[in-house]
Amino acid sequence: MRTVIVKVDSLSQGLQRFKRAWKTGSPQGEYVTFDSLETLLKTLTSRRWELIRVLQEGGRMSLRELARRLGRDVKRVHEDIHKLIEVGLVEQGNAGVYVPYDEIRAEFNLRKRA
Repeated sequence: MRTVIVKVDSLSQGLQRFKRAWKTGSPQGEYVTFDSLETLLKTLTSRRWELIRVLQEGGRMSLRELARRLGRDVKRVHEDIHKLIEVGLVEQGNAGVYVPYDEIRAEFNLRKRA
């Protein structure tokens, strides 16, 4: 099963994972990281999560078919797909777009400021 973790993470934490992977030669997992919760929520909107869900359930499909299943305009679906490809949650091949992950976990913490 292929899993990706979507999280808010600092550059230094990401570099630490890279260093561990480099030293040990073992993967540290797959991550899509954002520098702030605001950026994560702006990028992964409720419409984009719905798009991901439909792709996970339906498998690889064309943008037109995806837009039809979502009941949305093809142009807007194309914009959302482009953003999701950019962040690495969706991939595009000859037969359409798809989510390469069996599971997507979202992790973030809200802490009281000192």
